Amino acid sequence: MHEWNSLTRPTWAELGVGITSFQFILVLVALAVGGLASGEPVWQGVIGSYGGGVAGLGGFVVAYLMRRRALSTYGIKSSNLHWFAIAATLAVFGYVISLIILDSLGELSGGNGNDPQAILHAAARGGAIPFVLSFVGGAILTPLGEELLFRGVIANALNRYGAWAGVGLSSVIFGIAHGVGVILPIAIFMGLMCGIIFRMSGSVWPCVVLHAIYNGLHSVGSALSG
Repeated sequence: MHEWNSLTRPTWAELGVGITSFQFILVLVALAVGGLASGEPVWQGVIGSYGGGVAGLGGFVVAYLMRRRALSTYGIKSSNLHWFAIAATLAVFGYVISLIILDSLGELSGGNGNDPQAILHAAARGGAIPFVLSFVGGAILTPLGEELLFRGVIANALNRYGAWAGVGLSSVIFGIAHGVGVILPIAIFMGLMCGIIFRMSGSVWPCVVLHAIYNGLHSVGSALSG
């Protein structure tokens, strides 16, 4: 069992500073997208694909520097191989469910809804170099940064109150941080899967693998459907 009530775990202070830093850095990335690649959706998507990763890493570092705890208290520790196998399975399952959700919401809106990830799709379909660059940002850096913050700090701090907070509430925070609209239910569902894995394994690494495979499938799927 994991000692979620331990005083060495992250607290509300780290949670608040981490999520605030995350949002602040996302604003800076948004400004960079508009300023550096105005009118170029492919390169806007490439830059934007690094937003979650950079913001997540930044939020984690700021939270960590508040109180320099052992990295293991943030879930940065080894995990049994079976958790990685479970994570990979959940990633594929989550990908399929997300496609069903997107298709269902598309039918409800009559196909007229705005796609909040349009520039990310443009990057994935923009040729070999934009695809590789956006894949590194979206399927490698983003899972690492976001899991360190949202599971290593936020879910970690909330787990002391039970699964409803550590898994449920943290997944809602994760979802809202990704924006409202069609992306919200998908992000919450993703947060639930990662939150469960983190609470059961006590390690962020299976969560990173789950997130990476899930995002990678979406990147490849987007490129192939373009």
